[in-house]
Amino acid sequence: VPEWGEEKSEIDKTNIDATAEQLENAEMVHQPMACQQCESAPCETVCPVNATVHTEEGLNSMAYNRCIGTRYCANNCPYTARRFNFFDFNKRNPLVETKVLGMKVGNLYAGPLGEKTQNESTLLQKNPNVTVRMRGVIEKCTYCVQRLESAKINQKRIQRDSKNFRIPTDSVKVACQQACPAGAIEFGDIANDASAVVKMKASPRNYEVLKYIGTEPRTSYLARIRNVNPKMPGAAAIAAWSGKQF
Repeated sequence: VPEWGEEKSEIDKTNIDATAEQLENAEMVHQPMACQQCESAPCETVCPVNATVHTEEGLNSMAYNRCIGTRYCANNCPYTARRFNFFDFNKRNPLVETKVLGMKVGNLYAGPLGEKTQNESTLLQKNPNVTVRMRGVIEKCTYCVQRLESAKINQKRIQRDSKNFRIPTDSVKVACQQACPAGAIEFGDIANDASAVVKMKASPRNYEVLKYIGTEPRTSYLARIRNVNPKMPGAAAIAAWSGKQF
């Protein structure tokens, strides 16, 4: 961070005063904000029961059965990437109503007073590889740790004779990466120079959100590029910012 009186960067020198035309035609860019998997995570230092810890892979992991719902981690997360689970989706049907103190309310809003329904059909619709969390715990992205562990176990089973336990490059795909039709999400080993995520992080458009606060997030983004029609009004101003790192 430059000290007062020091020369500003090229981006700081750019005139960003919006014109009346730009204010009338404002554009919005959607930026997904999941857990940034910080190397120096502020959420880990405030948990009184050590429910959120740092793994050997560098992930900010969650032990859901240890969480007691103090929400200290959510208050200390600068990215607001943690959500408190107010409802019990595991044992209560959200589509029915129940009576509490003579009033009809949604079954989820009734909390412990709601009607519990535990049948085979509801159990089969849940992913058996993912722990179903109860109400009162913090939810967050864990980079599909169940897929990472499954890949490691499978690699040890296949390569038990050769002792080559390293998972092949880019062989693991997380759920959001697999479901994204545009291929906008890339996941991999940042310690492996051959992985696709390392090549994308080497791009000049790569940046980290709130990098100046020192959380050292492992998740990074690529600045958006707009191919603007040069005949469009205000095209020169938009093109001047296109592809710059923020």
